[in-house]
Amino acid sequence: MLKSSNLNSVIDQLDADRTVSGAAVVPENNNKLVKTDDNECSMAALQMSFGILEIAEPPLVRVRAQLKELIGKQNKFYIDVSKEKYKLDCSEVAKLIDMMNDVKRYKERLVKIKKDMQSIYQRSKVLKKRAANVATCKQRDYQRKLEKQQQEESLIGGQLQ
Repeated sequence: MLKSSNLNSVIDQLDADRTVSGAAVVPENNNKLVKTDDNECSMAALQMSFGILEIAEPPLVRVRAQLKELIGKQNKFYIDVSKEKYKLDCSEVAKLIDMMNDVKRYKERLVKIKKDMQSIYQRSKVLKKRAANVATCKQRDYQRKLEKQQQEESLIGGQLQ
């Protein structure tokens, strides 16, 4: 937030100077010395400072009001921007947390799928081996059957002759 303490201290000092110089103005001889707050000043100097103050005070008062208004608007704008930033930060954090949770869930799925694939690979490997053994056994059985049939045919053929 903007600090307005310097502005306030300057404005307070101007107000204090104005009251001091305004109380000391006495329309008398220009050469007389007037004592205000332990400062000796000539009457002409006081009248001149009072005249300059009268000329400069209205713009300063207007500028003071504008500065206060500007500082108030800047503070309000800063607060609004801070709130929006906080909302965005919160929404971004929420999105990031959701993404991290999704990553964790997808990683668990991936590990499960990998285990399933490994299991399927092992079972298919065993089944292929078993299928090869079954095929070999059937081939041997078929060979034995053929040999037995040929032997029977040779025995039958040998008896007929």
